[in-house]
Amino acid sequence: VYFGIPGRGEATRLALTIGGVKFTDEEMKFTDERIAFPQWKEFKSTTPWGSLPVLELSDGRKIAQQRTILRFVGKELSLYPTDPWLAAKVDELMDAAEDIGTKTFQAGQGLEQAAKEAARKEAVSEGGKSYALLEKVDAFIAENGSGGHAVGDRTTVADLFLFAQCNGLVSGLYDGIPSNTLDGFSNIMALRKCVRELPPVTAWYEGKDYPGYGPF
Repeated sequence: VYFGIPGRGEATRLALTIGGVKFTDEEMKFTDERIAFPQWKEFKSTTPWGSLPVLELSDGRKIAQQRTILRFVGKELSLYPTDPWLAAKVDELMDAAEDIGTKTFQAGQGLEQAAKEAARKEAVSEGGKSYALLEKVDAFIAENGSGGHAVGDRTTVADLFLFAQCNGLVSGLYDGIPSNTLDGFSNIMALRKCVRELPPVTAWYEGKDYPGYGPF
């Protein structure tokens, strides 16, 4: 359950899609339920932590929190490493990459529009806090992954999480962030391209107009 935007629900949607899980009403396995923003006020109290996304299983049990859901789905669909070290590196990257949006959102917070946009552009430019984090993420991929993957040599939930986080950064969601912000980070760009070209992902985005989500 999530809003009708990519956001914090997109990585899990992609994991389910790659795993071949049909999340439609007819299949009764997973339903991609999208909450309209006006519904949120009344729906909020029904969620475990007052936030989305929420994954509800067929027996009614619920799991909340974005990365917890993604790890659960990843383990079920072989998109999460069984090797403890690799699993820890997947978790490490996802926890670090969560700050990409946080640091960018905080830049210019409370300022007038023009000043906010200038502050955010500065944050993703060389010397800025978001830029510094993106540099670390790019270096992490170089050290721990290969072939367009963040950890190891196969697709994991870390790839999907970073794909969604980075695409959200340049989607227009954050005022003042240029659409080419990620172009200088070769490893991040290779990962985005690798995920976007997976056949199930390509099919998922067919007919969807999501700025920042490729193809690249």
